[in-house]
Amino acid sequence: MSDVQPAPSGLFETATDQEAIEKAVAAAAPAAVERADLAMVNTLDPSLRDPMFALLSSLADNKYMLGRRYAEWCTGAPMLESAVAAAAMAQDELGHARSFYPLLRGFPNANGRDVAQMEDRGWQQRSTNALACLDRSFRNWAEFLAANVLVDTAFTTLLSAALSAPYEPLRQRAAKIVQEEAGHWVHGAGWIRRAPAHLSSALAAVWDDALTWFGQADDPVLSPLAQAGILADNPEGLRRKLRARLEPLLDEAEVGEPLFTRQLPWDRWDATTRRLRAPAS
Repeated sequence: MSDVQPAPSGLFETATDQEAIEKAVAAAAPAAVERADLAMVNTLDPSLRDPMFALLSSLADNKYMLGRRYAEWCTGAPMLESAVAAAAMAQDELGHARSFYPLLRGFPNANGRDVAQMEDRGWQQRSTNALACLDRSFRNWAEFLAANVLVDTAFTTLLSAALSAPYEPLRQRAAKIVQEEAGHWVHGAGWIRRAPAHLSSALAAVWDDALTWFGQADDPVLSPLAQAGILADNPEGLRRKLRARLEPLLDEAEVGEPLFTRQLPWDRWDATTRRLRAPAS
């Protein structure tokens, strides 16, 4: 990591758990990404740098917005245990985002984008290219669970395909994130089996966002990365793996139909922003 270490802050002096102190200080003054990670962009074939930038940018934006949406339920979950879980998952997702954003600085002027960072002033007011279903707050607990099980698992499915990626910064982050995401799945699956009210409609509302995020067979981002061996699966393979993970759970809860037979709205897919456009009014 960076040679510059965050200075201890009196804000955390009353804490007694050393690990908690370290996490709090790190969150308040995050260390910069290693310079070696930034230099690793030079190990990528030039033709793969734009696709990799687009993937990292999409992961960062989506992880950031999902973390914010989880955080909004830290005091609104139906049970104390789930409020604690929402807080923990929010911390995880924001941490994942924070690990991806600095990598973008290794792609100078990639796609002409200004690479902002989470610690920059006014950063929270910037627009993102996160999935459309994350544009607004979850209106009820069922919407939280739908994002927990569908959206979060879509990102994990892709990162699982990067566990052997030759691009080291992605491979290292994927390994850590996939491990942390196991708890997110356990939480969501446990609640899905209870089939709370409005769950079917909440799942349907985010299904298209989650399943289209991998793009089509000729996706300009994931397809070349899969062909180069950076990802273990192409877009269709990733979609199949996500469906295979979801199907037993959703069928057990009797909320799988008609989701698995619905047609995805590719006419609204924007491969540049990696999100669906709003339906025509």
